[in-house]
Amino acid sequence: MSGAVAGPCDAGVAASTPCAGRCGHPRATLAATILGSSVAFIDGSVVNVALAALQSDSKCAPASCSWAA
Repeated sequence: MSGAVAGPCDAGVAASTPCAGRCGHPRATLAATILGSSVAFIDGSVVNVALAALQSDSKCAPASCSWAA
């Protein structure tokens, strides 16, 4: 294997571009990306707060709780 070989579908994919100019909705894509990132951040924050509260309510040490690390 001395060189890179193009896959059998590369030419077909390149030739079948459905849009010649502007494709999609860039503002909607940006909004969806920001919303998804925000939801992931909030989810991580809520989980971290909830796990600490569960640990203190159950009065277990961090080493004895399997989810705490």
